Amino acid sequence: MSNMDYRLLSLVDGVVDGDDERLPLLTRREARAAVELLQLLAEGKGSGARAARHLAANIARRLPGE
Repeated sequence: MSNMDYRLLSLVDGVVDGDDERLPLLTRREARAAVELLQLLAEGKGSGARAARHLAANIARRLPGE
């Protein structure tokens, strides 16, 4: 794993572990679109694919069902 992968993973994991206040910055539709885009990035082999998988899962878990 590259240094970029480690850096991105630590940023994503830091968000999950932190006690930061959550802000309502996205609409439900925007959040779903972001998850889909992250999932596309996660399919790649480049830097950030693993972090994209983690972040997509974190966001998707918090989205309400249809």
